[in-house]
Amino acid sequence: MDLKNVDASLKAIFKADPDFCPACGAILTLPKSGMTVTCSVCKYSIGFSDLIGQETTYHIDFVPLGSYLTQPKKKAEEEELGQMDNERECSKCGNIGMSYTTMQLRSADEGQTIFYICPKCKHREVENS
Repeated sequence: MDLKNVDASLKAIFKADPDFCPACGAILTLPKSGMTVTCSVCKYSIGFSDLIGQETTYHIDFVPLGSYLTQPKKKAEEEELGQMDNERECSKCGNIGMSYTTMQLRSADEGQTIFYICPKCKHREVENS
């Protein structure tokens, strides 16, 4: 569809803030000369006088700090427990069975790094294999 040949009343697809093109949503730049603002993307044009007096308002909702910090921590802790090694003993409390996750931290020709966590005392151990 060629936007250059479309009637100006049909080009205004949605109501946009004065800083944005109502046809394509691109940011409108103020004219260097003249009284017409033209979109650099779709060539939609609007009279500068049509923009005078328009206002832009914003509403920001804030999330309570406590609720934001507690949920991601629980999620990260669940992901951290990962797989179980039922033979590994915790060096801190002696519990048999530790959860582990693996990551490739060094170059590809070297072994992976294994992160163990004790489900009982939350002690952490790292092993390079």
